[in-house]
Parts: sequence; structure tokens; C-alpha cells
Amino acid sequence: MLVLGVGAGAHGARAILTYLDSPHRTPIVSRTVRRAPGQSLATTIATGVDAIHSIAATMSLPVQFSAIAYRVATDPGSVATQGTARSASLVPETAAQVRYLRFIGLVPKHGVTVLCDIGSTGTTVTVIDLASSRTLMTRRTATFCGDDLDHSVRRLLSSNGVRVDIDASRAFKEQLSVDSVVSTMDPTGAARHVLTRRDFDDLIAGPVRYAGMLVEQTLQLSGARAQSIVVVGGGANITSIARSLEKRTGLTTLVPPMPELVSARGAALLSPDR
Repeated sequence: MLVLGVGAGAHGARAILTYLDSPHRTPIVSRTVRRAPGQSLATTIATGVDAIHSIAATMSLPVQFSAIAYRVATDPGSVATQGTARSASLVPETAAQVRYLRFIGLVPKHGVTVLCDIGSTGTTVTVIDLASSRTLMTRRTATFCGDDLDHSVRRLLSSNGVRVDIDASRAFKEQLSVDSVVSTMDPTGAARHVLTRRDFDDLIAGPVRYAGMLVEQTLQLSGARAQSIVVVGGGANITSIARSLEKRTGLTTLVPPMPELVSARGAALLSPDR
């Protein structure tokens, strides 16, 4: 059975087409749509969903169910109000994330875990009772986010004579999640700079410490004793973040494969139930 899942956030949307029994595998089709300035979130989501449906139609692949994972603080009406996104079910983002993490065996059915979701515009820390799937405490900050890290990379490169736009800075940051060294160059080719993963880790050490403090405070406010931390969202690809959280809290800190797709994959899993 083919299902469509969407993870929606302030940055835009990630949509995937996958099989219900194997959402952990590489999606048949995936699309990431960044939200344009002044564009409604519903329009951004509809663009991603329409793209998936169009490709599926050309491949003669019937989409059985669709679901959109959204942050609870977001008005559901602003998520799906137009286009094909209207026909999709809406599921809370945390429920989608927990469902997928259970599916791949990263969290058990009982106990307490901390979800640290690092997105483009902010970080959300949620303490969850896994037996009831109840949120015990959640806090969100815009102080630690992917966009700020992109700007930090851009400023560092500029100070070394390499002037690039924010999209290029983001690409260099993402490349450092895979490679330990990245050779950067400005569009004119007049300046070059070698950026290492250690350079980047040193650059973001302060913000990462702040994220660790936020996790500690949220856990303390919940009054619960967690067994683990799971880092999701695009920012989870920065390996030093999970290491820092584990060292600071003493809790086992886990990062699922392709953490940026956890919400979309969880939405796909929940789509037939809605």
C-alpha cells in the first residue's frame, strides 16, 4: 500500500511517497519545498503534495492515504486549507515522530524519552511518556536553529574572504555532516577557504551548549526521569550536537537515519488510522 506523508514546519514542508510496511526505506519519491517569503504554509504544503501526486500519477502508482504532521502550536486550519493538501489527514507532529521511532525500534513502548527536534527556525524539546504517548513538558526556542547556524557559517567564510549566499552556506554546513573537510570558493573563484568539521563544531559550541541547557531544564520541569534523548529534524545531522547532549545529560542520545524525514515517515505510518 502506497502512502504519502508530510512533515510541515515554519521552514516549509518535506513530503514523501512510501510503502506503508517499509517507510524506513528510501522513499519512492520525496520533495522538500521551502516556504517563500509571504507564502502561506498551506500553499507550501500543497505544492509538495501536488508534486508527489503528479509524479505518482505518471508512474501509475495509486496513493491510498495521505497525512500531514504539524506542530500542535500551529493552527491546523492553517496547515491544510487548499489544494490536494485538504484531502490529507492531520496528525500532531510528536505523535508522528513517536510512531516512527517505535516502528524502527529506537524507543520502547514504556518509559520516558526526550525528543529534541532541531529545525530551520527553532528547536523544540518534548518530554514524552511512551506508555501513554502523553507530553509531560514541551518548550521551544528560536535561539538555536538551523537558519542561525547557516548564517554563522556565512560569516565565518566572509571573514576568510569567501563571500557566498545563504543557500551556499547551508549546503556547506550540510556537506560537513558527511565529509570532515569542505573546500569552499566564492562565485568569482578569487577566494578559497578550507572548512573542517572541527572548525564548524568550534563555531557552534556556544549554541550547542544552550541547547543542552534547554534539554536539562525541560526535563527538570517535567519531573520525570528519562531513559534517552532522541534528536530529530535536519539539525540532528550535525553529529556534535548529539555527542554534546549525551555528555551533558548522561543520557543515551540517539539519532535515527535521515532524521529530517522522521515526521513525514511517521505521518505516512499514521495516515490509514485517520
